[in-house]
Amino acid sequence: MKETKQQEPNGEVRVRDGSETLYHATIEQLPAGFFRKDAAGRYILVNPCFCRLRGQSGGELLGRTAAEVVSGRPAGAGSGREQQNIEYLTLGADHHEEIMRSGRTIELEECYVTEDGGGQFFHVIKTPVIDGDGKVIGSQGILIDVTDYRRTQTELKRERDLLRALMGHSDDRIYFKDRESRFLRCSADVARFFSVASPDDLIGRSDAEFYDASHAQATRADEERILQTGEPVVGQMEKQKWPDGHVTWALTSKWPLLNAQGETIGTFGISKDITAMKQGEAKMEQMHKQLLDASLRAGMAEIATSVLHNVGNVLNSVNVSSSLIADTVRNSKVTNIAKAVALMQAHEADLGNFLTNDPKGKQLTGYLANLAKHLAGEQEDILRESTSLVGNVVHIKEIVAMQQNYAKSSGVVEWVNLPELVEDAIRMNSGALIRHNVELKREFEAVPPISVEKHKVLQILINVLRNAKYACDDSERNEKKITVRISGRDGRVSISVADNGIGIPPENLTRIFNHGFTTRKEGHGFGVHSGANAAREMGGSLSAVSEGTGHGATFTLELPVQRQTTS
Repeated sequence: MKETKQQEPNGEVRVRDGSETLYHATIEQLPAGFFRKDAAGRYILVNPCFCRLRGQSGGELLGRTAAEVVSGRPAGAGSGREQQNIEYLTLGADHHEEIMRSGRTIELEECYVTEDGGGQFFHVIKTPVIDGDGKVIGSQGILIDVTDYRRTQTELKRERDLLRALMGHSDDRIYFKDRESRFLRCSADVARFFSVASPDDLIGRSDAEFYDASHAQATRADEERILQTGEPVVGQMEKQKWPDGHVTWALTSKWPLLNAQGETIGTFGISKDITAMKQGEAKMEQMHKQLLDASLRAGMAEIATSVLHNVGNVLNSVNVSSSLIADTVRNSKVTNIAKAVALMQAHEADLGNFLTNDPKGKQLTGYLANLAKHLAGEQEDILRESTSLVGNVVHIKEIVAMQQNYAKSSGVVEWVNLPELVEDAIRMNSGALIRHNVELKREFEAVPPISVEKHKVLQILINVLRNAKYACDDSERNEKKITVRISGRDGRVSISVADNGIGIPPENLTRIFNHGFTTRKEGHGFGVHSGANAAREMGGSLSAVSEGTGHGATFTLELPVQRQTTS
């Protein structure tokens, strides 16, 4: 080997053979920091990378101990980097003494403040230097830059935390399966859905252990088709049958699960529970049948029409809630999870670099956070509409029961408490009044019970209140008001319904009582006409007054306290 000469820090000239020269050249080119100390703790070898980290030249370090280097710093040197350098030098001196005493290797992590204020992490390994006789004659260390690794680990942890939060708190059932349709991972809601203690209890199990055999076979067939064709199933309505006979409903989407090589290794999917919506639809259909049955029992076509009209507004609310839930489910951004998963799968081999350096990867963390927030908003919307849906179904049930009660009394004259009858009419219109922000005021005088066919009075009042609500809507006023008054004198009682709506032109004040006359696009033109006829049949009258367009209107039903009978 060729020999070279090099002057040591103490001035001595040392002869090196070629292998040692190669060794030192390698150390000089290392992208990691390297140092060596003699038994006294003096630096005898440092490479350029180590000097950069310490912020000092080789000449300032070689031949000096850590304590001497520290003492050589100017008094009051107070930058963050300088203080940190002093701390690491002091710690290094302690490590050197420990290595000289015990001969053990020390591993730790150090973080250096960079010039831009950031942090640079190094994995530090300090080992003893041993001579040919096995004696510890010094220490040496290498500082390996692990900044990118640390950042990648941090990003991966954050991604895992975001996914864990989504899987742990979403009310959507999110799951991943292998090629045999066995669960690999699933969200907390899947565990709740299958009544197991935790998602881990589902790993390795399949739908066949929970669903009715026919439904389990159907889901497996869907997943087999995805595995074979690679085509996803999106927005599929599923009727889920259980062994005990009960049924649930879900809106389900499924996709192929790919590995880094693009091979299909399973499936994953998202299911949203829409059982409440389907039950609401079934109850609504049942209510329709009950309404029709009640009308048929009453034996009058106008009763059937009126019954349906009375609940029409509430049914509209039910329909709106059902549509909003369906639209929310149909347009849900849960499908975007598939895109995010696919993106990460596509870069599985270099996920850390992708998340750290790729423009799309850098945006993925924020995107998932926004997606989790958006899904939480979707969940709140569906819960709110489901609550409204249930409330409206209960309201319809109450109206049906009330209408059935009045239908049974068709043609029967009886003594009726008038305020209670008026409250029933208000109750049947309450949903529409609340939804359209119409304020209703009561001004009831004390009146005696009256002898009437209460179902006819109820139909008149329901129709008048409904027309008052439409008049308020058409006025486009910010404040919509209806006042219901009850008064009585001279053996007669009056119920008036006054609104601040669009009003009635003078030329229409008499025409509104004609059969078929209406100014509403969806109107049928027989409500007021039939009401006036019914009032006359009971010995009373239905009248209207208005100061004209824009000044509201008042409809008044007047009835005798005791109906006169003919012999």
